[in-house]
Amino acid sequence: MQALILSNTGFGHGSLYPFIHYRDDLASRFGLTSREIVSDSLQQKLVDARAFRGELIVISVPWDTDRHKLADFYRELRRTCPDQKLVHFDYGDGNQSPHFGVLPHLDLYLKQYLNTDWNDYRRRFLGGSKFIEYLVQTGMAEDSILSEVWTDLFQSELPPEHEHKLMLGWNFGLWKRMIYLAEGKPDLVLLGKDKPQNFAAAKAKSTLDALRGRRKSIDIYCRATLYAGWTRKHRESTIETLNQLADDYAVVSSTAKVSFSEYYREMSQSRIFVSPSGWCEYTPKDYEAMYFGALLLKPSLEHIKTEPDVCFPGETYVPLKWDMSDMLEQCRYYLEHEDERRRIADKAREGFVSYYREHRLVSHIGDMLQRLGLAG
Repeated sequence: MQALILSNTGFGHGSLYPFIHYRDDLASRFGLTSREIVSDSLQQKLVDARAFRGELIVISVPWDTDRHKLADFYRELRRTCPDQKLVHFDYGDGNQSPHFGVLPHLDLYLKQYLNTDWNDYRRRFLGGSKFIEYLVQTGMAEDSILSEVWTDLFQSELPPEHEHKLMLGWNFGLWKRMIYLAEGKPDLVLLGKDKPQNFAAAKAKSTLDALRGRRKSIDIYCRATLYAGWTRKHRESTIETLNQLADDYAVVSSTAKVSFSEYYREMSQSRIFVSPSGWCEYTPKDYEAMYFGALLLKPSLEHIKTEPDVCFPGETYVPLKWDMSDMLEQCRYYLEHEDERRRIADKAREGFVSYYREHRLVSHIGDMLQRLGLAG
């Protein structure tokens, strides 16, 4: 069985990396071989697909691709490839999508997040997100495109007769650097992500930390990049509120940027990591906190399904109210109850690492192949 991976530059290429990383497993378990062609051009993707004679084509496109152009592309692709299985991989933030209109031409539509409540796909949310709508309704964000609340841009109607084609894919936890981290290769990640002088400086600090016996010298950690609009306000408020604890605890809560190597060093020194939402509720830092043994506190995720599925309330992370009103209370509690903090953090790390150690995504891809009728 052959697959053609037609990814796009950036996040699309990163999201489809598992077909490369798990190539041997996929070949031995399902007889699946694949090759990838990276292009942002729909026309080039059509040319490449026409020349392909295998069974499966998996496609990702730039997140801002016009929905009408994409519909024309898939309409023609289905006409050109009537017998091949067509899968669209949507790595866009959030649980909704602007591209559900292409479902009639596809065999499967993979999303990196899905709503836990399927009825949410029959609703229209301000900003295309239940979380953003909550922020608007409670006065924490303005219903305006000036606040990046784009209500129609990120959602479309899910055709009921084709909703069975919507399937959970996977998120940035399967990017190359995240897999390497989970496999115990953080230095390999840093050497690929950071400048040599930054890597060396952070290593020197880590050595000094070890000599001083400083295992967890940061009580509460939160570094967040500020974007525009609603997410900026949400992140700024979180960071400002956490600094109210600075008189009683060692707090690093800031929008100031540090090198990637220094960020990993600080995370490894942290007892608690507070993760405000970005453009979606998850961030890569959630998984990085788990790996480095920091207790993860973040807005409740129970309305979302994703892969890797390792966030379980009270077991591997501490859910916060969406208005973050219980954040300081929860921080104080777990800093004063180290055994409980460590129990959850340790279980989170094991859950995160074992997901990759057991190659669970390979089984997930097997489920996809089974739904396509390509695997027993």
